Amino acid sequence: MSASWNLLAQTADSFRTIEYDLPHSTLGILAVIGGLVLLFGLAIRTSLRDSRFLHRGWRGTLLALRLIAYLLILFILLNPRERTQTTQIQPSRVGVLIDTSLSMAYPVDPSGDESSQQIRADVVREQLVDNQLLDELSKTHAVSVYTFDSALQGPVALISDGETTFLSSTASIEEGESGVTAPDAARITLDAPEETGVTWPELLQPRGTETRLGESLHQTLGQLSGRTLAGVVVVSDGRSNAGLDVEVARMRAERSGTRIISLGVGSPDPQVNLWLAGMQSPSDVHRGDPFDIAVIAQGSGLQQQKGQIVLFQQSAGSNGSDRQEVARMPFEFGDDDIPAEVSFQQKLNVPGKYEFVAVAELADGRLKELTLEDNQRRREVEVTDRRQKVLIISSGPMREYQFVRNTLFRHSGIDSDVWLQTIQKDNVGMVSQESTQLLTEFPATEAKLFEYDVIVAFDADWSLLSGEQQEYLNRWVDEHSGGIVFVAGEIFTPELARTPEKFRDIGVLYPVVLNRMLAELKVTQRADKPWPILLTPEGRTSEFLKISDETGKADVELWKKFKGIFRSYPVKSVRDGAVVLAKYGNPRASTAQGLPAFLASQFYGKGRTMFVGSAETWRLRAISPEGHQRFWTSLIREVGQGRRSRGRSRGVLLLDKSEVSPGQTVTVRAQLFDARMQPLQRDSVRVSIIDDQGRPVSVPQVLRADPRRPGQFVNVFRPSRADSYRISVPVPESSDVLQAGVEVVVPNLESEDPSQNVALLTSVTEQTEGTYLPLEDAVSRLPDLLPDCSEPVVVDEQTRTLWDRRWLMYLMVGLLGLEWALRRLVKLS
Repeated sequence: MSASWNLLAQTADSFRTIEYDLPHSTLGILAVIGGLVLLFGLAIRTSLRDSRFLHRGWRGTLLALRLIAYLLILFILLNPRERTQTTQIQPSRVGVLIDTSLSMAYPVDPSGDESSQQIRADVVREQLVDNQLLDELSKTHAVSVYTFDSALQGPVALISDGETTFLSSTASIEEGESGVTAPDAARITLDAPEETGVTWPELLQPRGTETRLGESLHQTLGQLSGRTLAGVVVVSDGRSNAGLDVEVARMRAERSGTRIISLGVGSPDPQVNLWLAGMQSPSDVHRGDPFDIAVIAQGSGLQQQKGQIVLFQQSAGSNGSDRQEVARMPFEFGDDDIPAEVSFQQKLNVPGKYEFVAVAELADGRLKELTLEDNQRRREVEVTDRRQKVLIISSGPMREYQFVRNTLFRHSGIDSDVWLQTIQKDNVGMVSQESTQLLTEFPATEAKLFEYDVIVAFDADWSLLSGEQQEYLNRWVDEHSGGIVFVAGEIFTPELARTPEKFRDIGVLYPVVLNRMLAELKVTQRADKPWPILLTPEGRTSEFLKISDETGKADVELWKKFKGIFRSYPVKSVRDGAVVLAKYGNPRASTAQGLPAFLASQFYGKGRTMFVGSAETWRLRAISPEGHQRFWTSLIREVGQGRRSRGRSRGVLLLDKSEVSPGQTVTVRAQLFDARMQPLQRDSVRVSIIDDQGRPVSVPQVLRADPRRPGQFVNVFRPSRADSYRISVPVPESSDVLQAGVEVVVPNLESEDPSQNVALLTSVTEQTEGTYLPLEDAVSRLPDLLPDCSEPVVVDEQTRTLWDRRWLMYLMVGLLGLEWALRRLVKLS
């Protein structure tokens, strides 16, 4: 197929004409005629005067030869040429822009009759396709159909004379340098265009998490503008929630003289909708440990309405047959749009994987919601009885170390060993520490270090480790999923910053780049008052930063009650990929990057490390001793997640997201080992994905080997609708099956206000000679609003010069030579 594909086939007309180089004005033509009369008069007079003694026949012959030569010269000067033109009637064009965001999956009007319960996308297809509105438009116009949500797609279909061509590749309209398509260049350029087997329901399937109406319309105008464009038809509910403002697109349409007609979909009445905007819980807990499940409910059109959230528990991966209700909590919306949050405290004593399902219900059963699909959320929690092995290292018996040591020693799910670096072998018998084992040196071998899951280091003196020990500590984190919490101090931490090359293998484990000695930096942090710890947006969503008050309720808001700390070790910068969870609120400690990081985290290889800027979190005990204990036990579980997943099977299943919106991709990565615990060598492994109803998802079916990472297999999964999905990867040559869950939820952007925005759809048509129409009026009124803008266009033109002929030159030379010869014969020259 040709690289250029006309929007519509036209019949070509050709005509020919002879043109001369003549003056354009009447005065010029009169001057030329006068000059010719004078020239030919002089020529005749001169010829007759010279030949007055000759016979009349000779006089006539010589005069004729002279005049014919002059006429040939005049013929050449007039530059006669034949022009052949081929013209076509360039058809009138119409662009149709159809909304495919997720709000188009809502019913037209949930409170109306049965016909109003159709989803908006189906109504659009019914009006435009089933009622042959697009076919009717194509009798007069070449119709290009685009779709838009978070981005513009298309044209996805071309319609001419009732025939529809679906396109499989991205198409764009050729534009001139000015950005406006000339009528004779209004053709689509396709990269290997091909017809596809797609259908209208597939093209109009709601899938986008945003509605970029202004941005998509602006791009469409830039592609289609031209004299033959009759208008652009926008089909949407008008809920533009991202990208350019629609006023920018309207102004472009006004400047280019493009008619905008908007077709509104959905009811303009305020819609009632309740949805769960979030559900948070720890991913794993120890048997018998209490944990909180926080559920956030949000509503549209539900001011002063009450409801309840019911929490169910079932086995992970089950079909719900063992589901049982475990709690229910009421909520109430105020006069504003502030979400309502409820918290459930749970405790599980039997190890295993559990799935908690939260379902939101309205108290007023008469209210009809827009959709019920977003009224529930799921979270999976794994309960384990495996005790974490923790090594506590401290350069001295500081207060923070003592509180953390005692907390971990008394915790039923943790075995803690202590290396207090002030204790020597000769006095270890006279010292008592609350620990399973009291060490006097760092683990001497790599095998002994690998017995630990987490290391907590309080201003540790890393110079006591040999170079080999530093190397295998780095390898323990990088390759074997170890977790380290670095607590900064003012004795040995500056040494680490001052000689980074000496401690290279340890320094890279810090999520931050440390500054040097405080004196060198001339930092003037006054230590006479506490400064607050300020959680970042990432910190506020972290489950382990929820601290409990005396009532047992866990909430990140309790950090606001904490007066703070006096000092925090200054940092130069945060490493690439690290996340700052909290900052030290002392403005005197600010740098060019702002307030310094107090709590930062990073993934290093397969492990995780955490930086705590000060050993003063014990001051939390002033508002809640339980909160301090929970902070440290949760922090240790957070950095030790990688080690907890090891040893149970010959692999780890990793997802880059556990919660996504429909249409977003999830990267599924599996780290697999063979029977010798070496990276598995295969081209691919099987993967199965099922939804909440047990229905399999056909794509993908395998994870392919990652050539850059031995033993790792990867692929992507793109869920098309809201649901809960279970991903399973059987480990080859083993009975182990790795499993993980993905929750697919509708984003808030498309749920916040799902009613039709008539005001916006009307405003986008102002001063463009267009208008707003309800979708149901489109069939009867739209064709009359789009005039026929077709016009003839020259598609080919050729010019052929008539005087530039060899025989004409020979004729002129012959005539002049003959005249000269005859004049010699009669003795006139």
